[in-house]
Amino acid sequence: MPWSSIPAPYRHAAWLSGYALATVLAGSEIVILALALNPNVNADYRAYYIDRTTTCLNRDAIGGYILGQTVSFRSDGAKQAASMKVCGWSGPAGDGTHSLGETSRLRVGIPPLGHGLAATLQMAAVIRPPQITQRVVISVNGVRAHAVTLSGKEARIVSFVIPPAALGESKALDIAFDYLDGIPQTPAASNIYNRAIKLVSFRLDAVETD
Repeated sequence: MPWSSIPAPYRHAAWLSGYALATVLAGSEIVILALALNPNVNADYRAYYIDRTTTCLNRDAIGGYILGQTVSFRSDGAKQAASMKVCGWSGPAGDGTHSLGETSRLRVGIPPLGHGLAATLQMAAVIRPPQITQRVVISVNGVRAHAVTLSGKEARIVSFVIPPAALGESKALDIAFDYLDGIPQTPAASNIYNRAIKLVSFRLDAVETD
């Protein structure tokens, strides 16, 4: 039926319907574009996938731990170590668990404390001449706790007292390792695959506080 033969009221209604549909479609495209440019996602997702400000995607993990226990990050301790690893780690191997990216994190639950805590870690540097050292900055619950420069192929014992400001009323310790000298696996590889250390073991002990 020719458009001109349709009664005017129906033509007007059809025109309004088409206009309304076009408006809805245009509005939907604007909303989709806005979400693409500024998606409503949590801060961890945004930092890893969108802003690319971290290579360590946070996950909601808190490993069980008993003070005074040494946890192996070699293959023989894989099960317990896995529960503590938040992000930035590869699977365990015979020489320890290799770091991945520019930051690695561990998280363990702790009981109410009436004392301080000292951490003892066994770590080795990943070296590739001319890169023969690895600088590592360790923070606990966002508070800088220790810095160390590792060199050589042999694992080294690194011990430090966790700052009281990092403990407070916390029920967990979030331990971050930031690597200043990570080594890309290839010149074209993403920095999320950088290598810096091998973590061999982890231990927390109670210490007297003033």
